[in-house]
Parts: sequence; C-alpha cells; structure tokens
Amino acid sequence: MTTHLSRRALLGLGVVSIGGVGVAGCSRFGGSSAGGASSAGEALNVVWKGDATRAEQMRAAVALFAEQHPDLDISTEYQSGSEYLQKLAVRFASSSPPDVMRMERESLREYADRGVLLDVNEHSDLLNTDALPESLLNSGLVGGKLYGVAGGVTSTSIVIDRAAFTEFGVEPPDLTAWNWEDYGRVCAQLSEASGGAVYGGDLPIGALQTFGTWLRQQGLDLWTEDGEVGFTEQDVLPWYELWVEFEAMGAVPAGGAIDTLGAAADQSAIAQGLTASAMIPSNSFASFNTAAGGDLEMGYFPGESTSTARGMQLIPALFWSISAASAVPEDAVALIDFLTNDVAANEAMAGTNGIPPNQDVVTALAQDLSADEQVAYEHILSLGELDLVDPIPAPIGAQDFSDQLTTIADEVRFARMTPAEAASAVVAAAQESWGDV
Repeated sequence: MTTHLSRRALLGLGVVSIGGVGVAGCSRFGGSSAGGASSAGEALNVVWKGDATRAEQMRAAVALFAEQHPDLDISTEYQSGSEYLQKLAVRFASSSPPDVMRMERESLREYADRGVLLDVNEHSDLLNTDALPESLLNSGLVGGKLYGVAGGVTSTSIVIDRAAFTEFGVEPPDLTAWNWEDYGRVCAQLSEASGGAVYGGDLPIGALQTFGTWLRQQGLDLWTEDGEVGFTEQDVLPWYELWVEFEAMGAVPAGGAIDTLGAAADQSAIAQGLTASAMIPSNSFASFNTAAGGDLEMGYFPGESTSTARGMQLIPALFWSISAASAVPEDAVALIDFLTNDVAANEAMAGTNGIPPNQDVVTALAQDLSADEQVAYEHILSLGELDLVDPIPAPIGAQDFSDQLTTIADEVRFARMTPAEAASAVVAAAQESWGDV
C-alpha cells in the first residue's frame, strides 16, 4: 500500500499508513512511500528506478521539499531493474502516469515523440538552470522542447595507473593534451617495457560511449537530432583500422589475450594489473582507484584538444520528466528545481543519481568528500567549462545497436572480421536499429 506521512513522521522519515485507496492507494511499483500531508487534496506522484537504499535517499530529499509545501500530498514509488520501464509504460498505457518520473536516456525521445511529456520550458520561471552546463541542459531537448532535466551527470573518461608507468620506466602522458598517436605509442612502450605482463592500453572499440567520443572528434555523431544515422562506412573505417594498428603495435590486447571477470571495478583489467589504462565512468573513479591500488589519474580521451571537435560529453545519468497530463505541473517543476538546485537535497541524495548537475552544488559539496570523490567532482567541473557537443537523445533502437556494436567489435578483436567488413556491418546495424542514412 502507498503510505502517507504526517508532518511529524515526515521529519523523522517514519512511515504512517492512513489507508490510501484507489490508484493512489496501491503500490504500482515495487516499493512506495510518501512525503507530505495535505487537506487541500493536491497530489504529486513521483517515481524512480532504484533499490531500497536509493529509495531512502530520495525520500529524504523529497521530504525536505515537502516541508516547504505542506499543502501538497506527495507520494513516491520506486522499482529496481528492467521492471521499472515496463511498469512506467503500463502507467502511461492505463492513463495513470506519474507526475514526475525518472526517465532513462534511451527512453526520452520515445516518450517525447509520443506527446506524453510536458515541455518544462512552459514553466521556465519555476526552474533555475543558471548553474547547469549548457550542453547538459540541452541534452534534454527533443525538437527544441525541454522534456527532460538532467538529474545527475557522468562522463566516460580515461584513467592511467601512474604506478605502472613508474614501475616500468615509461613517461606518463599528458592527459589534457595527448592525441591518438600518443596513445598508441605510449601504450606500446609500456607493454614492451613490462615484457608483455601489462598492456599499456585497453581500448573498448565496441563501447557505445567510446565509439561516440571518437565520432564526435571527427565532427560526426552516432545519430542526428532527427534520429537518423550520423555516419557512413567511410567515416567509421578508420576507427577499426586504428584498433588493428594498436593491436599490431602491442598497445592493446588482442581478443582473448586477457581474462577479466566482469565490468565491476574490482573485476576490471586495470584493477587486476593487466592493463595500465582504462575507460571508465568518471563518477566511478573512487571505486576503480581503490580496486587498482590508489594510483590512478583521470583525464581526457586522446585527441580531445587536437581533433575537429571535442568528443567527450557531460552525460545525463538520468532525466527528470513530467507527464503532460499532470494536474499539478507547477508543483512538479518546483520539485525538479529543488532536486536540481538545493544543496541539502543533494546532500540527502548522497550521489545516488550521479554527480549533481548543478555546478554550484558540486562546488558546495566537494569540500566534504573524500579525495577520490573530489577528483571525480573536479573532473566534471573541468568538463563543464569546455565547449562540448550537446548529447542528442537516443533514437528508439539505440540499445539494440549498442549490443550489435559490441558483437562487431569482438569479431574485429578476434580477427574474424576486417576493418572494412566491420565498417559495413556497423552501418547496417545502425540502419536496422533506428533509421536509414
């Protein structure tokens, strides 16, 4: 059952059931709670994806908002895993959508194109975006309308293990100014100096974010604002040729050369001492650094300062979106504004949604973080000062393409497919997944 909190219970985050009825009284997601009490009857339903720990953190943040809006009845629900998107779809299909919801990057365009989301700019006077990086704010635009407000931010960045470079007597690269040629040369040097025990590089050519970063450096992108394929065979051929060149140099491991257990930090190749560099989510730096022994340095992708454009992006970890059918759109926008801009709310959320999108909030919180967490926060702040390409909402089918991109990369890594064959296959996969070139 959905529970509602009295003001006293709200302050202590205790749950008091008052026997809600009807749609508002049943747990449509895996867990539910509420923040706020109302006699006026105005109700705001908020849902998100996550586990019980995130639920407590989010409830704490929503509770702070509810204290300032005592006449607003706020119910919250959550669901972990893939069931979240399934249940969200059911809510919309049954004409009972939540007012405020977590929207995944891969789903924003689909819901926006269906006309079921509110253009938040219709209430722009209630949402302060002054401290949000422009590229991050623009990532929630579809057709020029703001359907999603980033609720957290990350980036795909590179780390090197400085201890490995010191151990094998190789000069570490300048992670702010190197190019792809430098990457291959330095990584090959370390591989050779270690006698093959450690590879200098580990370039995930089948990772969507890595591939997309390289494309943007060429002035291209994965997809266009209209949802069309953003590249041709000739555009992507050099990407696969680059990896084959690096593998021949010994800069990166060939398929099957190293055996990692999984994607978690402690299972990664760099944590196991098999490679001296890796591409990681920037907000996971602390866990990777701990797993790798504490000598990691995080920086920019090769080519960022020398290519046609910067390829790295501030990536929304999630969006907050509002149903177009919400009866309380102004309250919904006010909640998103609070979650975005209030320091105490972000303290309560404790980074559960990634690094806060508001750079003033990041600065305010950084002083109380661990050294590794500060590295991640400062990295995001530095990216926010650069001229970055806006993330474009993913078209329907982007996840299927991501899976195929990984498969194609494995074929190249195991020498079962040439770069030319891979270039042809990746364009065909994109066309099949979401559109025609």
